[in-house]
This record gives sequence, structure tokens and C-alpha cells, in this order.
Amino acid sequence: MLEFKNISVTKNKKAILQNVSFSVRPHTITAIIGKNGSGKSTLISCLTGESKYKGTVFFSDEDISLLSLKQRSRLVSLLPQNLPAAPVTVEALAEMGRNPYTDIGKRLSEKDRQQIEKAIESAGITDIRRKRLTEISGGERQKAYIAMVLSQNTRVIALDEPTTYMDVQVEKAFMSLVRELKEKHKKTLLVVMHDLSAAAEIADNILLLDEGKVKKFGETEAVIESGAIEETFGVARYECELGGEKRIIFR
Repeated sequence: MLEFKNISVTKNKKAILQNVSFSVRPHTITAIIGKNGSGKSTLISCLTGESKYKGTVFFSDEDISLLSLKQRSRLVSLLPQNLPAAPVTVEALAEMGRNPYTDIGKRLSEKDRQQIEKAIESAGITDIRRKRLTEISGGERQKAYIAMVLSQNTRVIALDEPTTYMDVQVEKAFMSLVRELKEKHKKTLLVVMHDLSAAAEIADNILLLDEGKVKKFGETEAVIESGAIEETFGVARYECELGGEKRIIFR
């Protein structure tokens, strides 16, 4: 469904990504991991059209660079790493997700409003919908942006280090929501992650970038067993059991 083929990005004469190729199956979570500066966020920006690149990104065999911004925004949505606390309400933010579907006057149809209501409910923020982003916590703001993404109703969702500003409890709830996006809403997710243990737990596939190149890509278990994560990050891998389930911990 989604294929990156020979993607290369150069900025200020420095190679950020070098011939990155991999494909993503529908209704899966792909964790993108790597040390700082390995090109994780740049790869996401190629998908959304924010970075110029060589190579091709295919969506259902169609080169997405040939699509208009509105067409692309109906296929791929992005939850960026830095979420501004704009002086708008949670509900207004969710409404922005419908921009790719509205006319020049930004008028919302009944279908748009139904999608917005569904998104707010799914994100679990009905009780704060009238509050401004400046009045809520970082975790609540993250959920508000998730509602915007759900309102956009794309088949692919890209998340750039979504748990950066969350405490442990909020992060756990958020990861449950990410799983729900895949399992209940049938979304395909690319998630840039810095928490290796969380990536091992939640992802169906892992893309490991190292200095702008693909060091390892494949099903999560295969990537973990390869030892590439320990080698790249200089960490150790431990196996434990929590709640009757096997867990992989990197430290």
C-alpha cells in the first residue's frame, strides 16, 4: 500500500537520508527508530511533502508527489512532534481536520460534522471540547491533535515522537489509543519513536535507521532477534513477563 523507494535527502550539502527503501502493509504499525540525527523525522516529512527528496513514495502504486496538497491530505495525516498551544478550542482544532474536504469558504457539511463528533468521542476528549488548547495539559493537547487527525480520516497516519511530553501513565493510555487506531479504525501508522521498549511492544514492524540509511527493517520480532538495536544504541536487551505477557526491555 505504501512504499518508499530509494529516498534520498540532502540539506546544506549533508546527506540526511541515503537510498531508503521499505514498504508498509495496510493496517499495521511501523515504528521508525534510530539515534538523533538518523533521519527519522525527515523521512516523515518526505511522506507529507514537507521535504524535497530524490526517489519515489508510492501510495497504492501512485506517486504521491504528483498529487495536489489537498489530494495528499486526504490520504496521509500528520501528528507533529511539536504541538502548539494555539488559542483555539479543542473542537475548533478537530474541525481543522476537515479542511481537505471543504470548499473555499471552509463550510462544514453534515458529513463533516459527523466525522468531527466521531473523532472527538474516539479521542476521549468530549468533556474538554470547549476548552482552549492553552487551558489544557500536554497530554490532553496530544489527544486534541489526535482528534484532528481522526477528523481528517486518512488511511495513513504519521506520528512524530508522539509521547515526548507525556508522563508514564498518560503515555500508556496514548499507546492504547494508537493500537485502537489500527485495530478499530483500520489505520496504517508510521510512528517515530525514541522509547525502544515501547516500539518493541506496540509495533508490527520496525525500521531502524542509522546515519540516514536503513540498517534493519522487518517484522518486530525479527529485528529484535537480529541484535541490530543493541548494536546501534549500545543498550542491552532483557526479557520479562508482565501481566502474563512477554515483554522486551532495552536499557
